[in-house]
Amino acid sequence: MQSVVISALIVYVLLFNQVFAKTMVRVGAYQFPPYIELEHGLAKGFTVELIRQLNRLQQDYQFELVLTTPIRRHQDYQQGLFDAIFFEDPYWGWVQRGIEINHSPAFAKDDEVFIALASNASSQQWFEDLDDKTIAGILGFHYQIANYETDPEILAQKYRMTLVSDHQASIELVLKQRTDTAIVTRSFLHQYLLSNPEQAGNIMISERIDQSYQHQLLLSPKHELAIGTLYQWVLQLLQQEQLSQEFQRHGLTLLPEVPAD
Repeated sequence: MQSVVISALIVYVLLFNQVFAKTMVRVGAYQFPPYIELEHGLAKGFTVELIRQLNRLQQDYQFELVLTTPIRRHQDYQQGLFDAIFFEDPYWGWVQRGIEINHSPAFAKDDEVFIALASNASSQQWFEDLDDKTIAGILGFHYQIANYETDPEILAQKYRMTLVSDHQASIELVLKQRTDTAIVTRSFLHQYLLSNPEQAGNIMISERIDQSYQHQLLLSPKHELAIGTLYQWVLQLLQQEQLSQEFQRHGLTLLPEVPAD
């Protein structure tokens, strides 16, 4: 019996040392389907799956999810609450604030499109002039149509924008005729219509794009993990069948490999 206890203790110590020998990489994430979705306090989505797969791929680093918000993410990073953020762009407030953070080459492409009730927007011409129309968007997001302004008061007064917490709420505002149009990522719209096929005939999707963006990985220059190494790992995982199929299912484009610095 004593030998069994000793063996169990040895295994425990070995496992304990193995876990704590790893360097922690805290990955910031905010509600941004299909990359991060929060349901009943639990997170899921591409970022969660990437973290899971990164921890399986290698043994030197332990990746851990840290939840933040679009508004708070820059401040949380500067306060050291997380080290990296995925599916991001350095021009989403990072460069403008002079924040030091390394970024990878782009690895995925997504678009933001406008939607409207099909009964109101009979053709694509409806989306050509949106100056007299109300628009729903996400608090903390940057939109080309609003000159990348994020101040809620300016967006409300100058651009007639209603700000909500997620894309689903934006779509519901359109369907309930509480706003004329909404800006939604193409990837989320794919996901929404897969889950709600009965709404496909009620929603007109614009050919007009507010902006196309190329997702990158952002990582603190103070962290010992090199951004080029992280980029290569993520590319390797995204080219695997499971994640590649998920990308295609949501209308995302996986960009070709670009040599990392």
